[in-house]
Amino acid sequence: MEQMTTAKTAMREIGRSAARDAAKEALRGAAVYAAVNIAPVSKSVAAATISGVFRIAEQVERMHDGEITAIECAEAVSDVCVSVLIGTVFAEAAKQWISHPVLGPILGNAAGVFLYQMISANMKRAVEALPQAQMAV
Repeated sequence: MEQMTTAKTAMREIGRSAARDAAKEALRGAAVYAAVNIAPVSKSVAAATISGVFRIAEQVERMHDGEITAIECAEAVSDVCVSVLIGTVFAEAAKQWISHPVLGPILGNAAGVFLYQMISANMKRAVEALPQAQMAV
């Protein structure tokens, strides 16, 4: 009997989690749709920006819940901002150079992700080398 109630509780939690995620994605889709149709913004820029906003909100929520510190939150938020900026710039640039409607943004995004990973790795090494960062640890 106890196993059955545990299974029911687990299924309820799975259902709640699925409903919460579905609501988030519906909100994200509606925001992208509104950005594309109301403002003169391309789909790739709107999608990247809205996704960035959601990722920033998740980091702030984690900070408020005590899962991460304010410094870790600030690092994550700056990471998201750089990621969005590089991704959108490269996706838009590739659209201009590669006229294929699907291939251009995909290749541009891939180039942006590659550049972002290089910058992110080098920035982390540079921050760790700072004397203030070593003293804080």
